[in-house]
Amino acid sequence: MSTLANARDVLRLMAHLQRDVTVTDVAGELGLPKSSVSRTLSMMAEYGFLERDPLTRAYRPGELIMEASYHFRASRGTVSLLEEEAARLVADTGYTGYVDVLDGSESLVLHMRVSAIGALHAYTPAGTRAPAYASSMGRALLARLEDAEVMRLVDDRLKHSAGAAPKTRRELLAQLARVRVDGWEFSRGEYVPGVAGISGAVMDGDTGQIFGIGIALPSQELRNDMPERFGRAVRDAALRVGKRIGDPYWLRFVATDD
Repeated sequence: MSTLANARDVLRLMAHLQRDVTVTDVAGELGLPKSSVSRTLSMMAEYGFLERDPLTRAYRPGELIMEASYHFRASRGTVSLLEEEAARLVADTGYTGYVDVLDGSESLVLHMRVSAIGALHAYTPAGTRAPAYASSMGRALLARLEDAEVMRLVDDRLKHSAGAAPKTRRELLAQLARVRVDGWEFSRGEYVPGVAGISGAVMDGDTGQIFGIGIALPSQELRNDMPERFGRAVRDAALRVGKRIGDPYWLRFVATDD
């Protein structure tokens, strides 16, 4: 394996473990000889990719990596990355793409993109608000919060729930637990009759804001294989953005094609 490939794997391991790493850590996790790992880490430190703690002798990302990360995050905000992924979802599925933000107990549409193909579209323009518990987008956003915070935001509103949306604490929290495992959520005709949605969410570490990405389509066009297939596509879109902005939640997920 090349030195560059080893360096890439070291950085990926650090991102996955979310801590400094030693020669023993890297050798054990990557299945490489300690001598090879030691040379790679020393070279990465020499060129500024890593730095070594003088007390623990463990390695952490160096100034060069941090500078590049700051530049990337400053030049490519979370919303712009999500908008790019939404455009990709629209092109791949032919349905309407959305980017939302969690605003209190509501999901707020920031961006909508309609496909140039297809006869029917789900249309909810930017600026539209909806109760977060009552849609796939809203629940994907809420799933990024602790249960106690979720209930603080929406508990009093559940009594107004209509249609197929969750109506009790137990029902809502069970759905959010599943979203956290799967990485995506599905809804059908809950807040907007006749519209189905599939969504995922990321958290911006700098601002603490939670943003959602998803697609919506007329329920009448929904086929049996679509929720799972589109769910994987939405999850992969959120995964790509999540990893690029350093969202720890997404580090345990692997893209469908990997």
